[in-house]
Amino acid sequence: MSATTSQKICTAALELLDQSEDPATASMRRIAGKVGITPMALYRHFPNREALLKAATEIEYQRIADYFKVSNARGDATGLRGMRGYLDYALDHPNLFRYMYFSQRADVLAFPDALKTGKSPSLKMLHVAVSGAMQQGKLRADDVSETSLTIWAHAHGLVTLYLSGRILLSRRQFTQLFLRSMARLLQGLG
Repeated sequence: MSATTSQKICTAALELLDQSEDPATASMRRIAGKVGITPMALYRHFPNREALLKAATEIEYQRIADYFKVSNARGDATGLRGMRGYLDYALDHPNLFRYMYFSQRADVLAFPDALKTGKSPSLKMLHVAVSGAMQQGKLRADDVSETSLTIWAHAHGLVTLYLSGRILLSRRQFTQLFLRSMARLLQGLG
């Protein structure tokens, strides 16, 4: 079997994770059925479910980084408003977002190691943006890694509150609140 089949398997796993808040929904049997192969055929590509989901999440981290890139390319994404990519990903894929950022997994990309090793594409992009903003004088000079963590934690907290029903606004209203709140945080860090 080729890498194409492995990619199809990962895509099927991500689609199943995206459809339900329960990660158990992405069972080996259901993934195999979605791809159109037998469950035993999955083991030719991945030794176990954990390895399969690890490969799938590596693909998903890149998709999250792509959301950042799209957001950063927007004309209204001044400064670090590119964090809107994080928000857009979370709102477009709430179940995957929960799996990627709420679940305890052995393969989780965690601060500070994910930043030091460059393994987290989205955290790396945030780190570069924060460093650039400090060099341009838009943010005061400080520890770039910890400032990046502060910005991420603020965005993550807002998104978590929204996804858990603690902020009762429409998507459009919440997006505007998110951007205003991020602007306030950045102003304070400026």
